[in-house]
Amino acid sequence: MIYTAEDLDTILKKVRNNENITITDSEHFIDNTERKYCDYNFIYELIKTHNPVNIKLSKNNKFTVVYENYLNNDYYIVIVIFIKNLNELRLVTTFPVNVKRGGKYL
Repeated sequence: MIYTAEDLDTILKKVRNNENITITDSEHFIDNTERKYCDYNFIYELIKTHNPVNIKLSKNNKFTVVYENYLNNDYYIVIVIFIKNLNELRLVTTFPVNVKRGGKYL
């Protein structure tokens, strides 16, 4: 099945409403939370409590999701999320993007 940005937005709303959505981490995601200024717990806090600034389809049900970084206003936090199904997400990677250069993600 092919999913849309609207599908991901709906799933993320369910996450924020504490509905039962399974979220798994890729090894690459975990590695990046350890080295690229995107703390693991902070990323989960963003997903569970904040609305994304933008969601774009990347390819093959992978989406780039941009969040404001309330800890550092100079950077956005970008999370690549794969939709396995309407009840399961996989976090592929995350990285900071300078606000001045983040135009392609918005």
